[in-house]
Amino acid sequence: MSNASDGISPRCAARWGETELLVMHRPDCPLLIVEKLTLDLSGRRILEDLNLAVQRGEFLGLIGPNGGGKTSLLRVLLGLLPPTAGKVRWAHAPGVSSRIGYVPQRAEADKNYPLAAREIVKQGVPGAWPLWGARRREAGRRADELLASVGLAEQARTPFVWLSGGQQRRLLLARALMSQPQALLLDEPTAGVDAQGQEQVCGILRELSRQGIAVILVSHDIPLITAHADRIACLSVRLHWHGAAQALDSRTVNALYRCELDRYQLFSQREPDHVQPHACNSPHP
Repeated sequence: MSNASDGISPRCAARWGETELLVMHRPDCPLLIVEKLTLDLSGRRILEDLNLAVQRGEFLGLIGPNGGGKTSLLRVLLGLLPPTAGKVRWAHAPGVSSRIGYVPQRAEADKNYPLAAREIVKQGVPGAWPLWGARRREAGRRADELLASVGLAEQARTPFVWLSGGQQRRLLLARALMSQPQALLLDEPTAGVDAQGQEQVCGILRELSRQGIAVILVSHDIPLITAHADRIACLSVRLHWHGAAQALDSRTVNALYRCELDRYQLFSQREPDHVQPHACNSPHP
C-alpha cells in the first residue's frame, strides 16, 4: 500500500478551510493526497486513518460493503464534510482554482417542471447566474459539445424525466464536465443501469482519464470496475487494500465483503422488531 505523503513538501501547502490546496510545482505531483483521514459522525467511526494518493489521469475504483464509508469519503473530498482528523489536499497550478466534478448516485427531478437535457447540462457552468451575452452563447456551445460526446445530441430537447436511467447518468456526467474539471467523483453512476449503459458510462470515463482527468468511481460492480479502472481501493472504514486493478483477487474481495454477509445472515435469523445494530469495521482475516 502506498504512502500518500511520500515526496510532499509541507512548504507547498496553502491552508484553505478543512482542506489544503497544494500548489503544483512539479509534473509528478499527485492531484489528490489524503493523509491519516479519520471521520466520526454522530459518535460513530465512519473512516479511520486513510492514506491515499491519486495521480492526474488515474482511474480509481472505490469498492467496499454498504456502510463502509465510500460515499462519506466522496463528501469529505468535495469539502462537504469536515474530517475529524487528517488532511485532504487537492493540487492546482498557481493562479488556477482546483476544479472537481461530481456525479451523484441519483438526481431528483421535478416532474411538474421538466427541464430539457441541454438545460440540465448548462447548470454545470461555474460562476454567477443568470448567463448573459457571450457567456450564455459559450455555455450553449459547450453543452452541445458535451451532449455529443456522451451520445445524447439527439436528446438535447428531451425532458430529463423522460430519459432512461443510463441516459440520465450520462447527462449528469456531461453536466459535471461543464466546469472542465481536473477530477471527477462519481457515486455509483451505473446502479440500476443495463449492461450496455454501464459499458457506455465506463467507456466514457476511461477516455476522460486518458485525457488527463482523474476519475474516482464508487461501484459495487466489481467485474465492471476492474475491467476499466487503473487501480482499486477497497474501503470498509479503513483502507484494506489499494493496488492495480489486475492484482485484485477473490480472496481480498471475499474478506472485504464477509462482514456484510455476516450482517445479512444475522438480520435474516431475527424477527424485524428485534433486529439490533451490528457493526463490522474490518473484514475477517
